[in-house]
Amino acid sequence: MRFPENIEQASMLVFDDAIPMGNFERLEIPLKRVNNLFLIEARIDSLEGNFIFDTGAPKLVLNKTYFRNWKLTNGSTAYGIGGAGTQVFTMSIDSLIIRELYFTDVQADVVNLGHIETAKGIKILGLLGANLFTDMEMVIDERNSKLILYKLDKEGERIFMGEVDTLIPDIEIPIELYNNIIFLGAEAGGKKLRFCFDSGAEINVLDNMVSNKVLNHFTLTNRAVLGGSSDQNVGVLRGELDFLIIDQDTLKNMPFVLTGLTNLETVYNTTLDGILGFPFLEKGLVIINTKKKKLYQYFYMEETR
Repeated sequence: MRFPENIEQASMLVFDDAIPMGNFERLEIPLKRVNNLFLIEARIDSLEGNFIFDTGAPKLVLNKTYFRNWKLTNGSTAYGIGGAGTQVFTMSIDSLIIRELYFTDVQADVVNLGHIETAKGIKILGLLGANLFTDMEMVIDERNSKLILYKLDKEGERIFMGEVDTLIPDIEIPIELYNNIIFLGAEAGGKKLRFCFDSGAEINVLDNMVSNKVLNHFTLTNRAVLGGSSDQNVGVLRGELDFLIIDQDTLKNMPFVLTGLTNLETVYNTTLDGILGFPFLEKGLVIINTKKKKLYQYFYMEETR
C-alpha cells in the first residue's frame, strides 16, 4: 500500500476545519436519491436547497450559478478525473445549517456545477464535503436513505447512550484521514491497493496504472463516459473485478470503471489506486469513526457478495 512519504508535510496540507455545532448527540438526516447520488437539504445563509453528500470533496463546494453575486476571491483551477476544469473561486459564508447541525464562518470553494444539474435534472446548490462531518461518527444507511451523525467524546465514543449495538460488523478496517479524505486498504490479485472512500461517486473507479496482476481480474464489459465536479468528461472502460478483498471479506463481481487517476492524485496530494463509491455503500450500512480511525460495514441481509 502506498502512502505519502513526507508525513510532516502532509499534516500542513490539511484544510481548515469546519467546527460542527448544535444541541444534539444523535442527528438523523434524510438522504434523497437521484440516480446513485445522495442529496441533503441544507441552508447557506438565506439560501436553501439540495446539496450532494460528497466525502470525496475535502470541504464545502458551492455552485457558482447561485453565488456569483456574492463576494468571491479568485482561487486556482479545478481538477478532477477528467483533467483541468473551471476556475475555482473562494468565499466565506456566515452560516451553514443542516437540521440541528450548523456551522459558522465556513470557507468554501465556488465552481460551476451546472453540468451536474443538467445531467440530473435537479437544482444543486453545492457539495457537502468531508471536513463538515469528520469530527462526528457517520452512519450511512443506503437502504433506508438516511445519514446518522453522532457526537463523540475525546476517545471517539458516542456521547449518545440510547442505543446498544451488539452486532458484529462484517468489515472492520483501519482508515487513514489525509487532507480530510478517507482512505482504506483493499486487495486484489494478491496486490495491496489504496482506495479513497467517496460518498459522491456514483461508480467505483480503478486506476488504469494498477498492477497487471490486478487487471487480470478485471473483466471489460463496455466503454462509457465519466463526469465529475468539473465540467470535463473522460472516456472510461466499464467492467467488474471478480473479487475485491476488504478486511477478511471477499466482495465478488464489484463494478468498476477503469481510468487514469493522476489528476485526482494532484488534487488530494497523495497516491491512490481507486475510489469506492455507491456500489460499495449499497452492500451494507457503513459506519466511519475518524477518531478511532475505523470503518465498519454491516451487510444488508439479502446482499450477496
